[in-house]
Amino acid sequence: MSNEEKDTKITINEKEEEEYQRSCMRKISRIVVLILIGLLATCYYIFVVELCIFTVQLLEAKVTFLVIFHLLFLLCVWCYLRTVMMPPVVPPEKFRPSETDKQLYLSDERPQVLQEILIRMAKDLHIKKAVRYCTTCHVIKPDRCHHCPVCNVCILKLDHHCGFLNNCVGFSNYKFFLLAVMYGVLLCIFTSAVSLYCSILFWTHQLPNSSSKVPIIVLFSLTTFFAIMLFRLFLDHFELALRNITDREDSDNTEEFNPYNLGFSKNLREVFGNEKKYWFLPIFSSLGDGFSFPMGEATMDIEKNAANVPKPVSENQN
Repeated sequence: MSNEEKDTKITINEKEEEEYQRSCMRKISRIVVLILIGLLATCYYIFVVELCIFTVQLLEAKVTFLVIFHLLFLLCVWCYLRTVMMPPVVPPEKFRPSETDKQLYLSDERPQVLQEILIRMAKDLHIKKAVRYCTTCHVIKPDRCHHCPVCNVCILKLDHHCGFLNNCVGFSNYKFFLLAVMYGVLLCIFTSAVSLYCSILFWTHQLPNSSSKVPIIVLFSLTTFFAIMLFRLFLDHFELALRNITDREDSDNTEEFNPYNLGFSKNLREVFGNEKKYWFLPIFSSLGDGFSFPMGEATMDIEKNAANVPKPVSENQN
């Protein structure tokens, strides 16, 4: 067997191994999503049936608890399903080079020549940062676009791939993700507080022991744990949204400043939109198209100053 055939065989085996790993991760993510839905259904049953119907005695308290719980529960589930079911947005067709340009790029290995080819192909795409090419999707990556190894596709403004969603969080569903986490925190805090109140009544013998006592204590333990975890997650991502930076950019960031930072107010509007009446609803209202983004004042000042810097004598003479 020749060396070329051996290299080809190794490449094929590597691709098959990568595809097998992606398939396994997608299957595991589906199982995780089903487990989460099962936990939501269990908590719903315990709160509505065991706590509100069988344990709470005052009618006014039952109605109040049920109304608040169902409002938060429906908003949380609605946002979660929008995040899970929203397909990630890929670069539009104009970022896909022609077959001639693609073959020209793949036929060369010199970094300088490859960069020149990319710059020529991207001259009309208004890419403000470094021009990048994905050899898997065969597209020129727009700014803030990254390739997801699990979904095996380039995604606009990729934040991260979430195993609890079996989906990527990016430009198309980042708002839904933030809302799902926020409503999840509020739902868990409310459920935890009410179940703790009923647990204290059981422990102080103000309520007679019943079969609902153990499920209510379990409900308190679960919701308290998830409230802490989701609150931490919400704080992390809300801080990223305030800075107008993705989780991927934050972990890979090597620059001194964030060029997309427009200030807290404008950064939030980039995610939630200009219409405040839609901010807390799982309705897509994010600004932009996902592949072009406004730059902050600091970036514009730096570019202006760079343009005004006098060239070296050798360059002027040339």
